[in-house]
Amino acid sequence: MTATAADAAASGVERPIDRPDPRVSVVVPTIPANDHEAVVETLREQTADAYEVLVVDDASLDICEARNAGIRAARGEIVALTDDDCRPPREWIDRIEAAFDRDPDLVCLEGAVDGGRTYDGERRYVGCNLAFDREAALAVGGFRPAFAGWRDDTEFGWRMERDADGRCAYADAVRMRHPDPPRASIDAALEERLKREYPDRYEAVLVPDTLPGRVNDWLWRKGVWDLVDAVRYDVPNAVRSDR
Repeated sequence: MTATAADAAASGVERPIDRPDPRVSVVVPTIPANDHEAVVETLREQTADAYEVLVVDDASLDICEARNAGIRAARGEIVALTDDDCRPPREWIDRIEAAFDRDPDLVCLEGAVDGGRTYDGERRYVGCNLAFDREAALAVGGFRPAFAGWRDDTEFGWRMERDADGRCAYADAVRMRHPDPPRASIDAALEERLKREYPDRYEAVLVPDTLPGRVNDWLWRKGVWDLVDAVRYDVPNAVRSDR
């Protein structure tokens, strides 16, 4: 058994969409308690041809370990991430490929998100709509389990900015639908660790530079927006959508 096959077998990696010589590998981390059939069925409707889909379905892995297992098992030169509660538009993979075709130096691409979570590209690298050069991601060490569950995608994107040999960018045309609010909630210890490890990027990207922005940020950190969204969406532990 090859190393890649061994990784896949050991980490619960399934290939519900398996095509020869894929250029793009879509990795969906999940756990058996979550349904991932809907996102896979949506991915079957993509307008692209040369892609595969890997579902990492292993409750023993945290989200960073699951993503890393998918990256290692991927056969495409580009890895695209989404989550089991997302619905990619039909042109999602085609638009990712087009972005990499336009820019030979591109190594990490973030896209827009709408629905229960919204995002329009502020270098936070939201993991439900993120694509990157596979070799570059492996070279920087993939996702760090130390940040699993909070800011792991942001930390990965900032490390790609700092350490990868290439350019990171945002493409508004690369869009993702996130129907429901995210399942994560703020982890103050990990937030502080990110600030400590990346003080300049943290200040530039995550600290608002206007008074209304700072008030909004303070309310979010105190959990006020969590309560508002929990009432709005009628779900526990909802997270403010622009984080």
